[in-house]
Amino acid sequence: MDSTGSLEKMKETILRDYPRMSRKDTFQFACHPGLSCFNHCCADVTIALTPYDVLRMKTVLRMSSSEFLAKYTFVPFNKEQKIPVVILKMREDERKTCPFVSEKGCTIYENRPWACRMYPVGLASPSKGNAEGDEFFFIMKERPCDGLDEKKRWTIESWIEDQGVNKYNEMGELFKEISLHHKLLAGMELNPGQVDMFYTACYDLDKFREFVFKSSFLSKFEVEPETLSVIRSDDIELMKFAFRWLRFSLFREPTIHMNKSITEAGMKAGKSKSS
Repeated sequence: MDSTGSLEKMKETILRDYPRMSRKDTFQFACHPGLSCFNHCCADVTIALTPYDVLRMKTVLRMSSSEFLAKYTFVPFNKEQKIPVVILKMREDERKTCPFVSEKGCTIYENRPWACRMYPVGLASPSKGNAEGDEFFFIMKERPCDGLDEKKRWTIESWIEDQGVNKYNEMGELFKEISLHHKLLAGMELNPGQVDMFYTACYDLDKFREFVFKSSFLSKFEVEPETLSVIRSDDIELMKFAFRWLRFSLFREPTIHMNKSITEAGMKAGKSKSS
């Protein structure tokens, strides 16, 4: 089974079998090198990266987004998948370990992905219209984890705060407006060019910046001067602008406007054809 298929099968199991928890519910957990299972959860695992994950990881590694994506990720093919999903490559060793794990732990810990920050807490979000209800939290127990026997007690809410998840969630909500757009949920299919633009705008930010500043983009579209100023160097603001662009280019939402001269030229051309 491919990576996206595994993720879907896991989601089905979670929705069916896992006890549901709210932000106020508690659990016990602690992770440290003294545990016999230390680092075991960092091997043979499918980690889907969010756009913000890629941004944080490529920045701390001092790589361009294109370099990071080529070296550390892959996009599995699945005809049922409407948008590209970026998966972290595991090492080609016997245990299929994460490329960023060492004997002492995670080498990019402060910039680790959302999924790693949340562990052992999981979040399930049933699709709209699903009778299973709203999103809920759960504790992942699919593999032995001695950390769950430790006495340190957390609420789901305190764990999220402690692990620095909130900033990831903030950017994740903006991404959901694209990836879970009602048109996609209603069956809209992206053509190959749109899929490529989705991938570039969401994940390959350095390439997207070149698209904005080194193509004819700015002669065709109106962008606020203050926005142009910050997106030249601020990756987070660039990502927010990329999401705006996708809402316009894919779903025709009025988040970006055509240059007035081009709009007027198009209107004149239309009138001349009709006369």
